[in-house]
Amino acid sequence: MMPTRRRLRLPVLALALALGACRGEGYRVERELSREYGLAFVDFQTTDSTELRVAFPSSPFADGPDVARRGTARKVGEYVRDHYPRYKALNKVTVEFLTKKETVADTLKHVAASYTFSRAALGPPPGVAAPPADSGVPPGG
Repeated sequence: MMPTRRRLRLPVLALALALGACRGEGYRVERELSREYGLAFVDFQTTDSTELRVAFPSSPFADGPDVARRGTARKVGEYVRDHYPRYKALNKVTVEFLTKKETVADTLKHVAASYTFSRAALGPPPGVAAPPADSGVPPGG
């Protein structure tokens, strides 16, 4: 094996393990949200992984009143805050409720409602003391 390949092997292995671990955390949250609210998909809206999206395809909440959807979306955001280990690295959490819309040609997914919560809006995870109001540090940050 060439010396250059040997030098690259460890950093590449470390990157693969780190990416797998991050996605593993997302899978766990996805699985737990699916168990509680119905099928859920968790992914990132940005390449820097600072905007987490939780989408519920064919959600029963999609056809409900806005107040019920908003309350459920808030609970999902709080669940992410409390259970996603890399929550402090997020800028926002978006929760989408999708419905199937029939068309002549195909079935399309339609976003019935989308709610976005900043980290400041969701607050710090439990057990994390909020900074003093005059400190200039956002809660949970």
